[in-house]
Amino acid sequence: MKTPLRARAAGGALGARLTRLALAAAAITLLLIGSVLNVVTYLQARDGLIDETTIQARVIAANLGAAVMFRDKQAAAEMLQSLERSPGVQRATVFDHAGRWFAEYQRSAPLSEPLPSSSLALTSGHVIAGEQLVVTERIENAGTELGRIRFEVPLQPLSRRAWLFGGVTVAASACAMLLAYLLAVGVRRDVDQVERRLDELAYLDPVTGLYNRHAAQEHLADYLAEAQARAQGFSIVTLDLDDFKAINDTLGHHIGDEVLRLVAQRLKQALQPGARAYRFGGDEFVIICPCQQGFRDPARYGNLARQVLSGSVTIEGIDTRLVGSIGVARYPNDGLRAEEVLLASDMAMYHAKTSGKNQVVVFHAGLRELNEQRLRIESELRLALREGQLRLHYQPVVDLASGQLVGAEALLRWRHPERGLVPPAQFIAVAERSSLIVELGGWVLIEAASQLGRWAAQGLAPLPVAVNVSARQLQGGRLLQQFEQAVSQSGCNPALLEIELTEHTLVEDVEDNIRLLCALRDRGVRIGIDDFGTGLSSLSYLKRLPAAKIKIDRSFVRDLPADRGDLAIVEAAVSMAHALDLQVVAEGVETEAQHQMLARLGCNFGQGYLYSPALDAQQFADWAQSHRASAAVLERSRGAVR
Repeated sequence: MKTPLRARAAGGALGARLTRLALAAAAITLLLIGSVLNVVTYLQARDGLIDETTIQARVIAANLGAAVMFRDKQAAAEMLQSLERSPGVQRATVFDHAGRWFAEYQRSAPLSEPLPSSSLALTSGHVIAGEQLVVTERIENAGTELGRIRFEVPLQPLSRRAWLFGGVTVAASACAMLLAYLLAVGVRRDVDQVERRLDELAYLDPVTGLYNRHAAQEHLADYLAEAQARAQGFSIVTLDLDDFKAINDTLGHHIGDEVLRLVAQRLKQALQPGARAYRFGGDEFVIICPCQQGFRDPARYGNLARQVLSGSVTIEGIDTRLVGSIGVARYPNDGLRAEEVLLASDMAMYHAKTSGKNQVVVFHAGLRELNEQRLRIESELRLALREGQLRLHYQPVVDLASGQLVGAEALLRWRHPERGLVPPAQFIAVAERSSLIVELGGWVLIEAASQLGRWAAQGLAPLPVAVNVSARQLQGGRLLQQFEQAVSQSGCNPALLEIELTEHTLVEDVEDNIRLLCALRDRGVRIGIDDFGTGLSSLSYLKRLPAAKIKIDRSFVRDLPADRGDLAIVEAAVSMAHALDLQVVAEGVETEAQHQMLARLGCNFGQGYLYSPALDAQQFADWAQSHRASAAVLERSRGAVR
C-alpha cells in the first residue's frame, strides 16, 4: 500500500538528482572557463615571448653589423655573450650573407638539439619548430644585408607554466565545487525539512496526528485498486462525535482538542492490521478497514468504534462523556467508486445522528433513497418559498383557570401543488440540515408580524403570537436582524411577537445565545423555552436565561393524570418555574382530565386539540371572536350565580 509520503520520497530522489546535475553542470562550466582562460593565457604568454625575442634579436643584429662586415668572429662571439643575461635564449647563431656559419652562442646545458643550418629560414620572422621558437633577423649595414642571426628559444618552460596554471585552475574549481556541494547539501537538507513539514500540513491533521481527508482520498484509490486486484472488499466507518460543540463552548477549545487527541489515540490502538484512521475535520473521523471479517459483519467495526467512545474521560480534572453517531458502508456493495462508498458511510452516520444519536447504522439502499428524497424536498421547499406555497396556521393558547384566550402559536404549513399538505415533520428536519431554515425562519417572523397587523385592522383584540426559531437563526445575530426587519415592515407591537426556542437550540453557544436573547428582551420580546424537559442541561442555566415562560413537552402531558411519573415531572417543573417567576404552558392537552390536573398543579396555560387544532388566519380570527363571546357569556352567568 502506497502512502502520500512515498510520492514525497520519489520527489526527494528527483530533487537530489537535479541537485547533482546542477553541480555537474557547474563543474563543467568551471572547467570549460578555466581551460579557455588557460589557453588564452598560454597564447598571450607565447606572443609576448615572440615579441620579446624578436626585439632582442633586432638589437643584437644591429650591434653585429661591423663584426660581420670585417669578419671579426671574436667580436661577434663577445657580442653574443651578452645573451647570458637572457635565460630564455637557448642558442644564437650568426650566418654570413652566403648562409655560412659565422659565430654562435649556446648555453652550457642545451635544452634541445641544435637546428641544422639547412632549416635556416632565408627571410626574417619567427617559426615554431617542435618545442622551440625560432626567430631570424637580418644583419645589415647601410641597407646592405651582411648576414642573419637566428635565436632559438625553448617553449618547454612556457608549457610547464601553462600546465601549472591549468592544475591551479582545476584545483580551484574543485575547491569551489566542494564548497558549492556542501552549501547545496545544506540547502537541500533545509528544503527537505520544509517539504516534510508541508507534507505534514497537506496530509496530516495537526491536532490529532492522524491522516486527513486529502490523504484519505489517495489511500482510498490504493485500497480500491488492491480490492479489485484481489476480488475483495473493504469497509468505511464514519464516526461523528455527538454534541461535541457543547464541549468546545462550555469547556473551551483546548479541552475539545484534548478530547479529539484522545479519540484519535484510542482509534489507533483499536485498529486491526491494515486499517487506518483519519480525521476529516471538526469532530468527524473516518476509518478504512480492509479486514474481511469486518466486511462480512459490517457492524463489527462500527461497534468497535463505539466501544472506543464508551464511558467518560477526565481531562484537566473535568469529566467528559463521549458518545458518537457511526455509519458503515462497504465496497463494492454500496458503491463502485471510493467517493460513492464514502458518501454512503456519511449517509449512514447522518441517519444515526438524526435517529437519536449514539447509534451504529449500516448503509442500505433505503438510505440513499432517503437522501435523494431530502434533496428533492429541499429543492421543492426553496421553490415553495419563492412561489408562496407556505402558510402559517395558529393554535390557540388558553388560560387554564379562566378558559380565556391568551395567545397563539404560529405553526408553519406547506401546501404542495401536487402532494397537498406536507406534514412539518417531513420538511422541517430537511430545512434544519441546510441553511434554508434561516430563510424559512425569517419568512415566518415577517408573516406572523404582518398577520398581527391584519388582525388589528379586522378589529381583533391584540394577542401575542409565539414563533419557533432555529439554532441557525441565532448564529451571527441573524435572529435579531430578522426580528427588527419583521417589526419594521409590519409596524406591529414587538411585545406581541414572542420567541420560542428548544432546549437543544440553547445548548450550543450558550454565552452568545444569552446575549442575543437579552437584546431581544430589552426590545420588549417575551422569550419561551419550548419542549421543556427533553433537553440535557437547561436546568443548569435556565435561571440565567431571560425567559418569561416554559412549555412542558406533550410527551409528559399525554399520559396524565394516570402516569405517576409524568405527574411528578410536571409538578416539579411547574414548581421550579414558579420559583423562577416563569409562567408554564402545557402542550398537547387533549382531554378534560388533563386540563383539570394541569390546572390543579398550577400550570398557567395550555394548548391542544381540547381547545382547538391549528387554524389558518381567518379561521383563527373567527374562532377567537366566538370563543371570547362564549367566555364573556360564561363569565356573566357566573357573576349572576354569585
